[in-house]
Amino acid sequence: MNTRRVTLIIAIVLAVGTGILVLRYFQSINNTQTQAAVELKPVVLTNVDIPARGKITADMLTVAKRPATDVDPGVLGDPKQADGDVALISIPAGTVLTASNVGTPATVGLPTRLKPGERAVSIPVDRVKSVSGLIQPGDRVDVLATVNKGPGIPPKTFTIIRGAMVLAINSQLEQSAAAAAGSTPPPVDTTGAGTVTLGVTAAQADLLTVADINATLRLALRSPEEPVRSLPEERLVFADLGSPQNASAPAPLNVPPPLAPAPVPGLKSAPAAHGPLVTVIDGDKIISGP
Repeated sequence: MNTRRVTLIIAIVLAVGTGILVLRYFQSINNTQTQAAVELKPVVLTNVDIPARGKITADMLTVAKRPATDVDPGVLGDPKQADGDVALISIPAGTVLTASNVGTPATVGLPTRLKPGERAVSIPVDRVKSVSGLIQPGDRVDVLATVNKGPGIPPKTFTIIRGAMVLAINSQLEQSAAAAAGSTPPPVDTTGAGTVTLGVTAAQADLLTVADINATLRLALRSPEEPVRSLPEERLVFADLGSPQNASAPAPLNVPPPLAPAPVPGLKSAPAAHGPLVTVIDGDKIISGP
C-alpha cells in the first residue's frame, strides 16, 4: 500500500475523532449550563395511602426536589404545612400534596375531632342550663341530672358525667376559617344556644340519652386547670315511688287488736263445729252430724 495513502487515512481518522471529542465537550458544557439554569424546588410526597378524612402525620410524608417548571401552584414544599391536617380525598402513596387535597379539621367537620371510642351527642339547653351562654367550644363541663323523687320528696341531682369536651354550640365548631388562616377567630355566639354537642364515650352516650328523656340536665363549667378525674361520677338513680297501689299497707304500730262483738240478747249463737259434717244413710233414716 502506498505510504502517502496510509498517512492520509490516519489523518482523516484522527480529525474525525478530534471533532467528535470537541462536539461532546461543547455538549457537556451546554448541559451543565442548562442544569445550572433550572431551579429545583422541594415538594412533599406521601409515603403511604391516606384515606379520605384521615389525619396526616409527619411520618407519612417525604420531601423530593423537582424542576420548578414541573411544580404546579399550590404544591406543598414543607411537611410541617400538612402535619396534623386531614386528607380531603383519598391520596395514594407517592402523590404530591397540594393545598387543594388537604385541609384543617375545622374545614372537614366534626368526625375528625372524635377519638376512637368517642361519640358526639347533642342535648338541648337554654341560657340558664348553658351557664348564661358563657360556655364555648373546647371547654370542659360536668353534666348534672336532676331527678324528681316523687310527691312530697325533694328532687336529687347526680353528676353523671365529668369533664366532657364541648365540641360545638349549635352548629359552630371550635375553630373557624379565620382560625385556620392563622388569625384570631371571633367567639362563638352562645347567647341563643339551643343545643350543645359533647364528646363522650359510648357508654356515656347511652346514659346521656336516658337522662335527657327522664331527668332535667344542666351543665357546669369546669376550670381548665382541674384534672378531669378529680371527682368520681355519680350513679344515676331514678324516682322510687314506693309500693304499688294494690299492695297491702304495713300494719300500724302500737294498735291493739279489735275486740270481739258483744252478744245480742235473745239470740242464740250456733254451736261451734268440731269438725266437718258427715251424712249417714241408715235404711229410711238420714242422719247428719259432726
